Amino acid sequence: MKKLKKLPLLLGLCLAGFCLTGCTDSTSSSSTESNSSAHCEEPSNPYSDGTAEYKGYEWAQEHGRSCNASSSEFTEGCEDYDSQEAEYEECQAKKGQ
Repeated sequence: MKKLKKLPLLLGLCLAGFCLTGCTDSTSSSSTESNSSAHCEEPSNPYSDGTAEYKGYEWAQEHGRSCNASSSEFTEGCEDYDSQEAEYEECQAKKGQ
């Protein structure tokens, strides 16, 4: 009967160990991807043509990084472009080092 009381504790410890190992592996692989040999992906509009998100993305691409709009969908597209562009520029800068 004592073995059954310890079973949840033992399972919890095993699960925690598994999670920690999994987290460590994913962290090390992402740092490998960010090295200077990584491919820098240029911004690409993921939204359907004609949507407010699509228009916001296109507007930001043409006019820069100012995303003040009354439409939350337009702003979402605009901010998505800003985010993609910042990631691309950061990747390019790392490759140049």
